[in-house]
Amino acid sequence: MKKTKLRVGTRGSLLALTQTRIFTGELTRLHPEIEIEEVLIQTHGDLSTEPLSESKTPGVFVNALRDALLNFQVDFIVHSMKDLPANPHPAIATACVPSRQDSRDGLVSKNNLRLDELPSGAIVGTSSPRRAASIRQSRPDLVIADIRGNIDTRIAKVQGGEYDATLLAMAGLNRIDKSDAVCEIFETENFVPAAGQGALSIECRWGDSDLISLLAELDDAETRLVTTAERSVLSGLEAGCATAIGASAKYVDGTLILMTELAVESTGESQLVKRSAHSSLDDIEAATRLGHEAAKELLGGDLARKAAWK
Repeated sequence: MKKTKLRVGTRGSLLALTQTRIFTGELTRLHPEIEIEEVLIQTHGDLSTEPLSESKTPGVFVNALRDALLNFQVDFIVHSMKDLPANPHPAIATACVPSRQDSRDGLVSKNNLRLDELPSGAIVGTSSPRRAASIRQSRPDLVIADIRGNIDTRIAKVQGGEYDATLLAMAGLNRIDKSDAVCEIFETENFVPAAGQGALSIECRWGDSDLISLLAELDDAETRLVTTAERSVLSGLEAGCATAIGASAKYVDGTLILMTELAVESTGESQLVKRSAHSSLDDIEAATRLGHEAAKELLGGDLARKAAWK
């Protein structure tokens, strides 16, 4: 590439900056001739105080970054994949999906109580319908309350007594060295995580073929394959922020295995679908097809009529 300076768009939170710097650090390690300029961008999700599940616009943490990209203010952008809308943007390429971090959820609680040790009526803070439904499945006697703020803020709200506990993504906690605050980690078989949780998505404009090739050097084929299956469930359902949907995929000995769960947030009632297909690591079409098949099965179930889709 002739260009030696690249501008990366990122949100300004500690987690967003850390994730961006992990990626750009790897990129400049491979290509020390490249200089990276960070461009901090505030998104609607950063500025709004409304519950995320009540937002009428998908991509509250994404759209401002994409606008900056399409307006040529930056050359590429870094997202937490779980923040992306269900459907891709036609003018934007997912140039790189780096190796995934831990996809599980962790519990942070006052006095380090596990979920089954929390007293009846304890207040658990989450802005995720999926997490709320999972908690209600296990502990219908707990109170679910909306919580906002970055990781440090949420941990502080628990430690200060405003909430008795909260659930957070282990990937984010690990990346900013806060995993010691966790008293319990939930396996994906019990608490199905958000599609793409723990993964990053690096985007640039479709026309920037040289940049796409450069960023793709850090692409992880297995992470791209399994997250494609997970996110294809969302696109098949046309799921939005208000949908309590989880999806978790893994690739084992040539077989792609997908588990997805649809739930009703208010009751915790859920439907679990498991599907698998033989696939090579680069068979993105097979991963997409598997996710759409799982979505079709969910849509045909009785629970779909009770769930909020958009």
